[in-house]
Amino acid sequence: MVWKIFAFVLMLMSSFNDRGFTEDMKIVTIGSPLQDVLKKKTEEIQENELWLAREISEKLLLALKPYLPAAGLAAPQIGISKSVFIFSFDRDPQNLEAVINPSFSPVGDTKIEGWEGCFSVMLKLTKIPRYETIQVTYLNLEGERIERILEGFAAKVFQHEYDHLQGIENIDREDAIVQSFDTEENMLNFMEQVKQEDSMRYKKPN
Repeated sequence: MVWKIFAFVLMLMSSFNDRGFTEDMKIVTIGSPLQDVLKKKTEEIQENELWLAREISEKLLLALKPYLPAAGLAAPQIGISKSVFIFSFDRDPQNLEAVINPSFSPVGDTKIEGWEGCFSVMLKLTKIPRYETIQVTYLNLEGERIERILEGFAAKVFQHEYDHLQGIENIDREDAIVQSFDTEENMLNFMEQVKQEDSMRYKKPN
């Protein structure tokens, strides 16, 4: 069974303070002192490091919590250069899953262009062509190997978070069209439109 990170973290929430976790986990942004971690390819989680992957996943959810519902977040975005991210196929927090040491390959050549936001990039959105359908492989929090097909928005988010693990910011991609905004309010208003369009492509993975 694929672990649902939301349920997993709720189960452990009472232990956060004892383990030194705080409710104000910060997301690393371009221009911040820790920005170099966003430009580095991450290290894979080793067999004896599943405990670390679980801890990173908990921290990712804490960092993402103020922004829920949201699509996902990757370890470099909280300053950790490890191959872990969390993502949801429909932005619903209950569908967030942890992904460890992922890889993917396209299924067919069809690409879909769509606007993407990024918590590490302030006041900018990018339009990027992403594969419509991909076959993904990764480990879950139990160390089980997962292979599945992702389509639509789920495929888009998986590819976005995978880029983070390769040290690639969406604004740095050669195929990206970047749109800047003068205020956060204007960007968020635009994102509401984007989310409506994204919702047409929500498809639950098998």
